[in-house]
Amino acid sequence: MSISIYKPNAKNSGSGFSFQVGMSSKNYEPTLFIKSILQSSWNSDKRVGSFKGNLDNPDKNIIVKFSEYEVGHIIHAMRTRCTFTTYHSYESDRTNIKFMPWDKKAKKSMKNSSGQYEDQWVEVPAFSVSFVRNGNQSFVIGLEPGETETVVEFLKFYLKTLFSHRFDKQILDIKKSKDNN
Repeated sequence: MSISIYKPNAKNSGSGFSFQVGMSSKNYEPTLFIKSILQSSWNSDKRVGSFKGNLDNPDKNIIVKFSEYEVGHIIHAMRTRCTFTTYHSYESDRTNIKFMPWDKKAKKSMKNSSGQYEDQWVEVPAFSVSFVRNGNQSFVIGLEPGETETVVEFLKFYLKTLFSHRFDKQILDIKKSKDNN
């Protein structure tokens, strides 16, 4: 299961992030992976970006596996609007990871003093996710407030799935042990 958020732009510098619950090949437990891909093209006529051109380019993709404790830190950071940073290394890759709040300027329709609606600039509580691999490959996405809430709920779903899996395994092991005795 996964949720994906793609943010292409006319500068062709957008990113897409996918939060995925997969299966660990080591212990066959549910595992959280966050994948990111860089935008590959922009169609100005249709105002649409594409990511497909970078699917097979390892310099334009990254996959990061997170522990349940890191997931807890991410949830905490998003809920309390604080920064969570960590560092992963795998083979020759070194990846700096940052989840950070920021205030995004956005237009909202609000009533003015005469009761008429007008657009006004306000700050909304957004969040950014960035992975920087080897100091020169950046994967960054800004999350709107609703996207942040959705990601938090997905991360909570992952933790519940993991804990349920471990509990079911524990019960099965107890039953097997009891049958052997």
